[in-house]
This record gives sequence, structure tokens and C-alpha cells, in this order.
Amino acid sequence: MKKITIELTDEQHSKMMNHLQKGTTLNINNETFSGYGLNLKCVEGGISSWLEVEMNGTIDLGEVNWEIESTI
Repeated sequence: MKKITIELTDEQHSKMMNHLQKGTTLNINNETFSGYGLNLKCVEGGISSWLEVEMNGTIDLGEVNWEIESTI
């Protein structure tokens, strides 16, 4: 089995959680449930990678480090 790990700074994590919390509140107030998406964007060749969070709008968390690990 493989595992994808995305590293976030404390600031990125806080920004993501605030965005998701606002989206959840909006969903509850409007009696909708849209869910959310995490979009890892990468420039070919590993030059740059960034993470976007989509829930009632999209926020860019900025550059992130990530890897695909092999777990045994």
C-alpha cells in the first residue's frame, strides 16, 4: 500500500481549518452539504507544488512538500 503525505505549516493548517469551518457553517445555514476537495497542484519535474482547498470557494495554501511513501 502507498501513502501520500502532504506537509503543512501551522499557518497553512490554520488557514485550511478556518476555510473548512466557514464552509461548514455556510452549508448548515443553507441546509446543503457540499463536501470539500484537496487539490495538490504540481509543476512537471517537481519544480513547485502547492495545495488548494475547495469548499464553497477555493483557497490556495501556497507551496507544500509532499511525497508518496511505500508502506509494508
